[in-house]
Amino acid sequence: MKNYNKGTTSFYIFWLLVCNIGLRAQDLEAYNELYVKTYLETSQKDFPKALQIADSLYSISRTPLLQIRSLMLTASLYQQRAETIKSIEYALKAEKIVNDTDEVNWKARIYGFLATQYRIARLFTPAKEYIVKASAIAAQIKSPQIANTIRGLINQEMAHNEMANKRYTQAIAYIQQSEQYFESTTENRDFFTMENEQLLGLNYYLLEHYDKSIEHYQNALRISLNAPENYVTALIHNGLANIYLNRDNILKAEKHLDSAQRIADKSYYLQLKKEINETAYRYYVTTNNINKALAIKKLQDSIVAEIYKKSADFVNNSYTNLGLEREDQQRRSKSKTSFLIMGLLVVLPITLYFILPWFRQKQKLISKNVVHEKVQKPQFPLPDNAEEESDKDEPSGMENETSSIPVVISDQIVNKIMSRLEEFESKNLYVKRDISLSYLAIYCDTNTKYLSFVINSQKKKDFYNYINELRINYIAKRLINDPYYRRLKIAALTNEAGFSSQSKFAQNFKKVTGMSPSEFIKSIPEEPEK
Repeated sequence: MKNYNKGTTSFYIFWLLVCNIGLRAQDLEAYNELYVKTYLETSQKDFPKALQIADSLYSISRTPLLQIRSLMLTASLYQQRAETIKSIEYALKAEKIVNDTDEVNWKARIYGFLATQYRIARLFTPAKEYIVKASAIAAQIKSPQIANTIRGLINQEMAHNEMANKRYTQAIAYIQQSEQYFESTTENRDFFTMENEQLLGLNYYLLEHYDKSIEHYQNALRISLNAPENYVTALIHNGLANIYLNRDNILKAEKHLDSAQRIADKSYYLQLKKEINETAYRYYVTTNNINKALAIKKLQDSIVAEIYKKSADFVNNSYTNLGLEREDQQRRSKSKTSFLIMGLLVVLPITLYFILPWFRQKQKLISKNVVHEKVQKPQFPLPDNAEEESDKDEPSGMENETSSIPVVISDQIVNKIMSRLEEFESKNLYVKRDISLSYLAIYCDTNTKYLSFVINSQKKKDFYNYINELRINYIAKRLINDPYYRRLKIAALTNEAGFSSQSKFAQNFKKVTGMSPSEFIKSIPEEPEK
């Protein structure tokens, strides 16, 4: 449990399922009842039946709204099984439908769900892009209660991102902010509070503040008594079992572990099984039950392998498809360009035949006027800021500094820019595909000349090498620390790092590490899965 599992809980799911958004309750009562029962109960006991019900609900849906809800139910069910490909596939279908509607509520929820799924798949770049989209759309929601619920869920997702980077104190701050938003809502308030209490318990456990952790887990456990047992209930018991194991209170640890295992055994939720098995393995090692520990280890290895395989397949397939889509777009673009050129070749001679005589006559008149102006008007030097004005229209991408004019700035400004650069690095914003010197200057609240000077003088490199080195170190660290990344193809690693092509990625990777990506991966010693 020390290694926080990024995909254990998806906090958008329950809200996606049970929220009644303005349709007549009398028409939806039976639909909603079956909907909620399918997710919370049937899916835990009979997964194929739950999928069948979800498919049936979609078949009988007569409005885009009901189609969206049914698709998101299926997406959520597949998420439980770590079927990342299918989960995102159904969510993207729902996104396609919702984008043709005015349902801003559901747009925000679907974007949030996709952010969660991409984070679970360890694709943090698209995950952040979707969380930004969810935040932007939340501002358009007219209902204060629904808007606050969405903002609460967004803060939960931000907490997950902080936990993935082991910034547990920051995660706690996001959870507390989330709870403040939920205080302004009434629907499903208990479930959201239970999730937040479970999350607070986990973060305080990871910070080794065990008393506060127990307090929050107990709060969550009390709330859970008013709802059917589900994956959150199992996580609460699992958290308490870990704390009591750390305190050598074997009896209490066994009690909570039994409860967690009982729920997990009935569930098809692979991430939940993985989490509970980690605690069970600790328990059996602590109690010297070697046979049980070995059995759990064997089971855990198969679960981890299945989760990693499904996630890696999704990532590799996604970027393979993206590559094919780009090639298709390029082919279409070339076809359009060829058509345009052919058209110009036909039209241009005709145009020149009629226009050229008129143009020559016009040019003679202009030349006379220019000569007259040169005689009448004195020539003045350009204003001091002319060069500065010309720099405003910078191309997007990885432009380097071109000015050779000496720059003198105060230590206070240097420190301010360095502080903003540290924040930029800590948030991994350098993996943005469209990062540019002008973008970073705006982020640092300065101009491009000052920023270039600071990067050159303090980082001892130019902008291009500064960004690329950050990107390569980001991927190299993940390759070393997470065996999952070593299963991905170079195309997936290229995209995750923010590079536009595999050749640029490989070139910079060798420049920074001294090895090609494949050589680097082979050099990492294999460690047994935990």
